[in-house]
Amino acid sequence: MGAVPIATTRTAAKKQQLLDLGAAHVITTDDEDLVKEVKGITGGRGAELAFDAIGGPGFRTLGDAVMPGGTAVLYGWLDPRPIELSMNWPLTVHTYANGVPARTEAGRRRAAAFIGSGLRDGSFAPAIAETFDGLGQIVDAHRLMESNAHTGKIVVRV
Repeated sequence: MGAVPIATTRTAAKKQQLLDLGAAHVITTDDEDLVKEVKGITGGRGAELAFDAIGGPGFRTLGDAVMPGGTAVLYGWLDPRPIELSMNWPLTVHTYANGVPARTEAGRRRAAAFIGSGLRDGSFAPAIAETFDGLGQIVDAHRLMESNAHTGKIVVRV
C-alpha cells in the first residue's frame, strides 16, 4: 500500500520475526528511544501515520514520534490506564473499533471485499504463531497468549 512499516516490540526477541513478516525497521522500545529512532528513519520528519493497540500513557510517546500534522490511530486498550496525548500539535487522533465497519450492510460488503481481495491475491497473509487442535488444548493456548512469547495469531481449531 506504499507505506514503509516501522514496527515496535519491547525486546529484541521478536525483532527478526517482525522483519521477516515485512517490517522495514524494528525498534525495541526497552533498549531504544522510539522518538529518536523514528526521526532517524524518517530523516527528522516523524511518521505520517501510527497505529497503537496498547493505549495508556505510552500513546503520548507514539504521538511524539508522529510528524506535525500526522495521524495517530488508537485501536486497542491493552493498557487500562488513562490515555495521554502528545503535545506534538497539530496531531490528528482517531480511535477505531473493528466492529464499526460491520454495523451496516454496506460496511460489511466493503470490508469483505477489501479483506477477500487481499487474501485472494496473497497481499494479506495472516501470521499464525501456533495452532491448537480442539478445546482440550485451550489452556495451552491461553498460556502461550499470556506469555507474550508469540508473534502472530493463536488459532484453536474446534
